[in-house]
Amino acid sequence: VVAGLRAAAAKTAVGLAWAGFLLAAAGDAYKSVAKRSDPSALVTGGPFALLAHPNYQGEQLLWTASTAAGLALAPLSWASAASALGALVGLAGINFVLVQATTGLNARHRATYGDDPKFRAWTAWKGVEFAATPGPPTGVSELY
Repeated sequence: VVAGLRAAAAKTAVGLAWAGFLLAAAGDAYKSVAKRSDPSALVTGGPFALLAHPNYQGEQLLWTASTAAGLALAPLSWASAASALGALVGLAGINFVLVQATTGLNARHRATYGDDPKFRAWTAWKGVEFAATPGPPTGVSELY
């Protein structure tokens, strides 16, 4: 019974990983097409209507679900516990990078488009952010 539950959890996680990959790819593709006519335009259509950063949020889902799939199928031993710890540290690292990028890009959006009624009306989820800290611009690329 436990093996069946672990296999089902892994299959679900793999499906979610694919969903994250497709979301990130769709976000990148949509933004690339939208920015062709006006590179400085705020992109709020397509997947950006629901998620401000579908590329980042899709990657977060991809990496989290991939880690979950691996953990679900890992053998139960001390050696695999050490591997699991390494996987979780890696997952924390990539999510830290993506949340940092989201935080910087949200700050840049506020600075660039803050007076734009289209930006103020945009209700897409902006993602998880770190607490704002005063300082110089982050330099996070809009195309990253």
